[in-house]
Amino acid sequence: MKKKISLSIAVIAAVVALIIGAMSAFTFTHEAYRRKLAAAAAASPGGNAEETLEGKLGEICKTITENSYYDVDVEDLCKSLLLGYINVKEDPYAYYYTGEELTQMRAQNAGDNQGIGVTVIYEEDVGAIKVVTVVPDSPAQKAGIEAGDLIVSTGTGDGAESVKDLGYDKALEKLRGESGTYAEFSVVRGGDFDHPIEFRILREHYVSRSVLWHVSDTLIGGEKVGIVKITGFDLTAPSQFDEAMDDLLREGCDYFVFDVRYNPGGDLLSIRAVLSRILNEGDVIIRTRDHDKNEEITRVETYQDIYCGVDKDDIAKYREAVLGKSAVLVNGSTASAAELFTSALKDYGISKIIGEKTYGKGSMQSIIPLKKYSGAVKLTTKMYFPPLSDGYNGIGITPDETVPLDDSLKNRNIYDITDAEDNQLQAALDSLKKQ
Repeated sequence: MKKKISLSIAVIAAVVALIIGAMSAFTFTHEAYRRKLAAAAAASPGGNAEETLEGKLGEICKTITENSYYDVDVEDLCKSLLLGYINVKEDPYAYYYTGEELTQMRAQNAGDNQGIGVTVIYEEDVGAIKVVTVVPDSPAQKAGIEAGDLIVSTGTGDGAESVKDLGYDKALEKLRGESGTYAEFSVVRGGDFDHPIEFRILREHYVSRSVLWHVSDTLIGGEKVGIVKITGFDLTAPSQFDEAMDDLLREGCDYFVFDVRYNPGGDLLSIRAVLSRILNEGDVIIRTRDHDKNEEITRVETYQDIYCGVDKDDIAKYREAVLGKSAVLVNGSTASAAELFTSALKDYGISKIIGEKTYGKGSMQSIIPLKKYSGAVKLTTKMYFPPLSDGYNGIGITPDETVPLDDSLKNRNIYDITDAEDNQLQAALDSLKKQ
């Protein structure tokens, strides 16, 4: 089983991205959800749950602080209680973030990153953290980290601790850090567990590049093909998507391949804004369902936001350019918002889907700031569904044409693979030729 997340120095208030990269699931700050929880608690058996719960926790804190022989830091005690509560939940994505992490998260989602520059998923079967993408020009790429590397331990030498023993979240804490500090860890490459490779990488500020693009060397009937690789849906993605499409259209591209392989997902506002540039006004973008089976539908419409707003001119601005003339590349590390992007283009008949079955992440997390305590908690609050088709949580999206990546490419850095070498990309181009 794999749990997906991204790493950079922390996570953000609308999309989770920790120590080194993009993120894993839709997340958003949801004050309304907080009020709903409070209302539900008050209506629960036993009367005002806020009083009963806070009364119980207050008694525990008072008993410990008044009777312990040792000095007790109330803040540390509260944090331990909070972490204990989060850990007993069935929610695999539940977590507590400190106030500092929350601040860093917001900065990271806006494109200001500190760390080494990779996106990862959790390989629970082997107890390792898998690198799925390496940010161009990041400290990780300069040091030689490659997609497919398994981070098996943090620290080096006598101070090394295995990811399996530490557990996923504690391992992430060890990997996180500010610019100017070092990340020390060992990776297994190519399945060679007997010879792990040690790295000591200086963490730096780096600019997130969530969208990369170029004109393919391959022509279709003499016409150019634009390759748009979306590495994650942070708050910079919509503007960078515009930049990519406008540039490729100026270059005279008539066909497009959207590459969301190794894209772990991102922010709800981000994917909403990107899809609004392809879908028609009023089209369904996402359907959500909460614990009480209440459903909500989000459609293409104008709205204001400092990063990801949608104006009238944005709606369907690239639809004509890509309708029936585009393909989407996916694989087993295409997750969450990237799967919504894929399913939306498939549902509306805009693009053919090429590659391998996607990850299957259809749950939505909320990052809910705490009013009386520093930081925020992350909880799964909803399940979400694509515009027209069935949900894919735990199932994934099956491509229109299944094309496994050649074995010779599986341990190569995705940024070092040429278009000519990439057999999945070539399959997408072949599909466009048929269209």
